[in-house]
Amino acid sequence: MQDGARFFAYVTWVVMVSLAIILAGNPFLSYVADPGWIGLVALLAFGFVYLNLAYAAIKRYIRKVPEPTNKHYLLALFIFLPAAIWIYAISESAGGSELILIVILAFSCGLGAFYGNRAGIKARYEYIQKLKARQAEQNQ
Repeated sequence: MQDGARFFAYVTWVVMVSLAIILAGNPFLSYVADPGWIGLVALLAFGFVYLNLAYAAIKRYIRKVPEPTNKHYLLALFIFLPAAIWIYAISESAGGSELILIVILAFSCGLGAFYGNRAGIKARYEYIQKLKARQAEQNQ
């Protein structure tokens, strides 16, 4: 049950951070619809921000999970959903490029989940090794 509480806590802060990012970036959504390199840079910037958020959150979650799990994909979905709902339902500044922006955000969250899981597994292995070393040190 402890993992369920941790997952709820991670979902809560991930949703809040995702909403904060999309609210802070809302004035820049109008640049996504611009043709040329300005639109491309704006689109990639949103993608990189959400990739980094998904990577960091999932790496941190997987690091201390007690056993291997696939909940990191659900966590990535909770990162993606607030931004997608905001872009599709509320924001009018995307200017007709909502679909491409949502696809880029979904791809970014998926990549962040994949690579964050890999990095989290490595970090969990190192964390367990440090715990074992500390326990062996205390037992002597």
